[in-house]
Amino acid sequence: MVSDTAARQTPASRPGGADLALGLGVLGVLCLALIPVEIRRAFGLPAHPLILHVPVILVPILGLTLLVAAIRPSFFQRYALAIGALTVVTLAATILTVGAGEAFRSDRPMDGGSDAQRLHEHAESGETLRLVMIGLAAVVLIAVLLSQSREGSRLGFAAGLAGSTGVRLAVRGLFVIGAAAAIFFVIRTGHLGAKLTWERDGGGGPPPGFNGGGRPPGP
Repeated sequence: MVSDTAARQTPASRPGGADLALGLGVLGVLCLALIPVEIRRAFGLPAHPLILHVPVILVPILGLTLLVAAIRPSFFQRYALAIGALTVVTLAATILTVGAGEAFRSDRPMDGGSDAQRLHEHAESGETLRLVMIGLAAVVLIAVLLSQSREGSRLGFAAGLAGSTGVRLAVRGLFVIGAAAAIFFVIRTGHLGAKLTWERDGGGGPPPGFNGGGRPPGP
């Protein structure tokens, strides 16, 4: 009898989908606390060039995943929690990268000219990407909460809303718009950053601080 009771209690002790969805929502909100964080160095090197590769990879993956989810709602329903986790990680990486970029920019002021203009455009595009990701993450995490709403669960109050055809269509539309915007701005930001790094007076030379051999000068 004891073993039967323990067997019945074990599944109940595991967090359900509603609990996990709420946890992801809390983590998404906590990501906003990273906005003022400006990481300057990592492993003895400027942080921004190192960590920017994370959102450059994750944002397109998330965007493409949401486009698939917009086309096939059953895909999102099945993998909602995993998509929510990917969204939180991507949001955190994007916010930290933009903050590191702001620190990188403040440490390297420019006196004007084409490089200063490119830097301004790059920073502006990065800030726009951060705003897009915050909005997109809000939509995704709300959709995750709705996907886990069941009668009798912590999210049971939202079960009726989750079953609304209008809400489902709105979420799918926002997925498409948000995913397209995020992919566009991560590509644009990366392109502007690459131009700023590798173009010097239109000559296509290496960035300032590198010698002819392709190696940084000694200390």
